[in-house]
Amino acid sequence: MGLFNSIRLGASSAGDYEVERSLRFNDGDDANLSRTPSSAGNTRTWTFSAWLKLGQLGTIRNIFSRGTTAALPWFFSYLNSDNTLQIYFINSGGTSYLSTSNKLFRDNSAWYHFVIRLDTTQSTSTDRLRVYVNNELITWSSYQAPSQNFESEINTTALHNIGRHGGGNPFDGYMAEINHVDGLSLDPSSFAETDAITGQWNPKKYVGSYGTNGFYLNFSDNSGTTATTLGK
Repeated sequence: MGLFNSIRLGASSAGDYEVERSLRFNDGDDANLSRTPSSAGNTRTWTFSAWLKLGQLGTIRNIFSRGTTAALPWFFSYLNSDNTLQIYFINSGGTSYLSTSNKLFRDNSAWYHFVIRLDTTQSTSTDRLRVYVNNELITWSSYQAPSQNFESEINTTALHNIGRHGGGNPFDGYMAEINHVDGLSLDPSSFAETDAITGQWNPKKYVGSYGTNGFYLNFSDNSGTTATTLGK
C-alpha cells in the first residue's frame, strides 16, 4: 500500500489553510483506494478535486475510476502513456465518449490541482465535461461530450477506485486533499484560491455539501497503513 508523506502544499492567504499530508501511490505495489457506495447518488452531476504530484511518467496511470476494461460500463480519468489526460465514458450498450487533452503532464517536481466537473444536464455540449488544472480550463485535442443527461458510472452502487481502475493501470506519485462532491458541478474556486501577494494557486477548505456519495480525504490519520486508516 501507499505510505503517508508530509508534503505541504502551501498556505492560503485567506485563512492560512495548509495541507500537511499526502498519500504515496507506488505503482509497483498497485497501491489504491476503493469504495462501493451503499446507495446510488447523482450520476449526471458531480465534481472531483485532487492535488497530484506525478511519479513515473510515460505509462497509463488512473486517477479516479469506476469499472474495468474487461466489462462494460465504465468511467476512467487517467494520464495516458503519451502524458496527456484522457476522460473516458462508456455505457452498458457500448456507447463511448473519449476526450484527450492538448496539455502534456510531464513535470514530476510540481503539484497539479485537477478538477473534473461533470454536468450532463447542460444543453451546451462543452459545458457537460470541464476539466481544470491549476485553475485553467484545459483544451482538448479531441473532445467527445457525453450526450445530454448521460448517466456516468460515478456515484452508482459499484466499486469505485482512486489510483487505478478495476483491472489495473495504477497511479504512481502522490495525491492530497481529495474532494468528491455528489450532485454539484463546481469550479476550482470551491477548493483553492490565488494568493493575492504571490499569485500562487493554493488549496482552501471546501465548505459545501458532499451529497449522497461525496467524500473528503485529507489523510490526517497516520496511525496505520491498512484499510482501517488509509482513506478513512
